[in-house]
Amino acid sequence: MTDDASVVRRRAGAVFRSGAALRAATIEERAQWLAQAATTLAHEVHGKRNELSEATALSVPMVEWAARTTLGTIIEDSMLALARQAQRGSHRMRSPISMLSVILAGNVFTASVRSVIVPLLFGVPVLVKASSTETLFPVMLRDALVQTDSRLGAAMDLVVFAGGDVQCEDALAEPAEAVSVYGSDETVAAIGARLGDTPLIAHGHGVSAAYCGPEALDDAHVGNTIADLSLDICAYDQRGCLSPQVVYVAETVRWSAADFARRLAQEGLGPMSETLPRGRLPLSVGASQAQWRGIAEVEGTLIAGDTYAISVRDTQPMRWSPGFRNVTIAPVPGLDEAATALGQIGSSLKCVGADFASISKLRARLMQSPAPRAYACAIGEMQTPPFDAPADGRPVWHGLLRPSTRATHR
Repeated sequence: MTDDASVVRRRAGAVFRSGAALRAATIEERAQWLAQAATTLAHEVHGKRNELSEATALSVPMVEWAARTTLGTIIEDSMLALARQAQRGSHRMRSPISMLSVILAGNVFTASVRSVIVPLLFGVPVLVKASSTETLFPVMLRDALVQTDSRLGAAMDLVVFAGGDVQCEDALAEPAEAVSVYGSDETVAAIGARLGDTPLIAHGHGVSAAYCGPEALDDAHVGNTIADLSLDICAYDQRGCLSPQVVYVAETVRWSAADFARRLAQEGLGPMSETLPRGRLPLSVGASQAQWRGIAEVEGTLIAGDTYAISVRDTQPMRWSPGFRNVTIAPVPGLDEAATALGQIGSSLKCVGADFASISKLRARLMQSPAPRAYACAIGEMQTPPFDAPADGRPVWHGLLRPSTRATHR
């Protein structure tokens, strides 16, 4: 069931009015409440894992893994450290905006956690437009907040309406001091064009990649490399913008990219099909997958299993996969060539995973490339960013704070 503009406007007004009570609490109180709500939600997810699996089209083990790793980052100390970081270096204390409206996408169900928790931590009430394809988890998050504290619960609400409903989108944005939008570049641009002077916090289309240097493939490390990389590929069934679509592999005398791909299939993606099974494959994705695999087989080497496929080929031209555990392994001589290829992706590059021996050099190269906003991390951690990880190259609190002349920070 979808909401009309009058419902959206009424709920937006109620969320806006809740801000004073939320900000009257100290940030320590809000951090404590939010950590408690995350614990409550984790218990609720376990009890509703089958319903969430049906709603998200992810397997039950994947739902449980996703909720556990995401909610596990909602820790009091981490939130308070983030709050201190946000104020560091400012000559004046920064005060929260009056209200944030958030438009979520439906591909990664846990994306609502940081989108809601971070604003509430800073005292910003939030109205969320949930994706019509997945409303169960945002409802569970709201209920956990309500159970924890009435002020916290009043400061977050949900609406559901079809994308492109201009009247509802206008009602969503009217009382907000900023609007955060997750979705395609077209969706972000269309909404931004109608916001006028209201700031837009854009989270548009993105892709991610990984790099495995020579040390990642030596005998002492290759087992961990395969395990970590398999998790990054399989998490959320490769549906999110943090999912690696291409892995640049530095070939060695002992290892070719094809050799590594075969071992990745046999020791990584294959076994993970049992521990973290892939969810159901939509018919539309099945058609795109068949096309992607067919071209991959013609252009290079294709290694396919029941629920995954690896294309071994040069990345020019790059053929982005439909996700759902279809990944490209691209041979490169070394880090310089990988960094050049990553730079060609440009501003759409969200995250780059790398082995520990390569990550510091890769970060330095990214800062000098056309893709400086990409978040770099160790492989195995691409899908589990810490609470304070930047979003689209900006601090996670971007757009939530403004300069203030207040003498104290609550």
